[in-house]
Amino acid sequence: MDSLGHLKQLVALSETGNFRKAGQKLGISHSAVSQTIKRLETEYGAELFDRTRYDGSRNETVPTALGERVISAARIAINEMEAASRDVQMMRDLEAGQLLIGADPTVSESLLAPAMARLINSHPNWRFKVVLCPRNEWERYLTERQIDIYIGLRPDRETEEFRYRQLELIPPAIMCSASHPLAGKGPIRIEELQQYSVIGGDVPDWFLWGIMEAYPDTFPDIGTLRDTFLTSQGLGLLRQLLLLTNAIATLPEFIVRSEVNEGSVIKLDVINWPYANRTIPGVAVWLNQRPIPPAAHQLMSNVQMVLQRAVANFRRDIEQ
Repeated sequence: MDSLGHLKQLVALSETGNFRKAGQKLGISHSAVSQTIKRLETEYGAELFDRTRYDGSRNETVPTALGERVISAARIAINEMEAASRDVQMMRDLEAGQLLIGADPTVSESLLAPAMARLINSHPNWRFKVVLCPRNEWERYLTERQIDIYIGLRPDRETEEFRYRQLELIPPAIMCSASHPLAGKGPIRIEELQQYSVIGGDVPDWFLWGIMEAYPDTFPDIGTLRDTFLTSQGLGLLRQLLLLTNAIATLPEFIVRSEVNEGSVIKLDVINWPYANRTIPGVAVWLNQRPIPPAAHQLMSNVQMVLQRAVANFRRDIEQ
């Protein structure tokens, strides 16, 4: 653990740029941090930090090129050890520990909230942290042990580094405000939607390929289609834009369920929309060489129960 403490001092100094602040962050003296860095530099035979006076008023301590490489490895080692500690604790005592969950924003509320609620009620001593992951970042979060498991839309590719459990998710709906010019119209052509701003969450390429296949004359390539959308990870922002503008939204219905029920938001019937009557693929993902914690097994069981009910209701609505 002494070596782990040294690595934490190294990372803290890189983040604060100051020996005193690094010591305060870790609850130790600045001289202890200084001694650790000197000892590490002696072991490597090179400077890990450049102690240069930049603005004439204070010393700014910044990593050298070698220091950046060592710090990167130190972060991975720290995350690995902390993840191992969580794993051991949760495997030794099924009523304690912490689970770090990465989530696509589009599934965090509708799927994770009810699944986690059951766990929190049945295991009050378990601790959970949910990290909303950008589409292109969740693999790195898993690799660096920043999360234990990821739940979201199926990626465009799968790698041997991870294990994947397939999920069946409810597709987003196409919606507009009740005051929108298209509200109340019958089936709408895709060309009519193009007259307005289109907003939605960031999605994998396979989702966009499905739209291109449905409207090949409208969207000749995936770049053109991506440029059509204003995307954001902030679903709250997209909700406000839907309510306050004439934008067309491609969003999970749960975000505006109360507005749909009261009639201030309308679901649109778009001709040949590829995701109107079918579910879309999702995944739960974890590292292939790492045992999944018991809490994650229980979470996945609850997620499957929530999805079974949601998919059954979705299919029933289609048939009506």
